Amino acid sequence: ISALKPDDMVYAQYREAGVLLYRGYEINKMIAQCMGTEEDDAKGRQMPIHYGSPEHHYQTISSPLATQLPQAAGAGYTMKLDNVDKVCICYFGDGAASEGDFHPALNFAATLGSRTIFFCRNNGYAISTP
Repeated sequence: ISALKPDDMVYAQYREAGVLLYRGYEINKMIAQCMGTEEDDAKGRQMPIHYGSPEHHYQTISSPLATQLPQAAGAGYTMKLDNVDKVCICYFGDGAASEGDFHPALNFAATLGSRTIFFCRNNGYAISTP
């Protein structure tokens, strides 16, 4: 993450809380989000650990596996079309590779030259088997 610029877009999954903290998100905001308090930016209307911060260019986490993959491919393609000096990084686990969104997202990004970095965490703890 240190190689990315602060305005590069992040599409994360559940294990990337450190990325958001690295970008300057406050720990008290994370706690407020997990507890669903009024200090939560989403005012308690989001599931716990579904962090998001437009200010930190960090898209809100989605519960279903792999849904962030095609979104990140599209965001990276928009960056290419807009000719801006930005990239999009998309984190996902090895289990997400067996979801229906995985192959179309990578195919889309590759054929259209999307400015998307796909970062797979192969930790061997997939919920599903590829």
